[in-house]
Amino acid sequence: MNTAAIALSPKERHPPRPAAWSLVTAGLALAGGSALYLVDPARHEVYPCLFHATTGLQCPGCGGLRATHQLLHGQLVAAWTLNPLAVLLVPFYVVLACHVGLGLIRGHGLRFATPRPAVIWLGLGAIILFGVLRNLPWF
Repeated sequence: MNTAAIALSPKERHPPRPAAWSLVTAGLALAGGSALYLVDPARHEVYPCLFHATTGLQCPGCGGLRATHQLLHGQLVAAWTLNPLAVLLVPFYVVLACHVGLGLIRGHGLRFATPRPAVIWLGLGAIILFGVLRNLPWF
């Protein structure tokens, strides 16, 4: 009797395959993108903003789904008017998705590079500044 096979858990005997994870991730992204392409968030309140509902102010993410819907339909100007920050972050998300996807394909699993603290603070400051500026009357 093989005692090594008994001591291993099912996960250890059959580790998840990176290709399978990348297919699942791609399928989920495709399903989410398809739903957002088909359902216009401007006509259906899919995710109401709790911050906007309680304060009447727009948070940095307000209009992000509507902007993404417009981007998926090729309407860059309309997306920009809804949420410029969401449009500016698209290249970042594309690079991140490629990095994660390549890591999964190469068998490294879900690894994310840890940004330097200065980058985190800069990003957080930009989000807060955008949130303040978009609520000013002239913006």
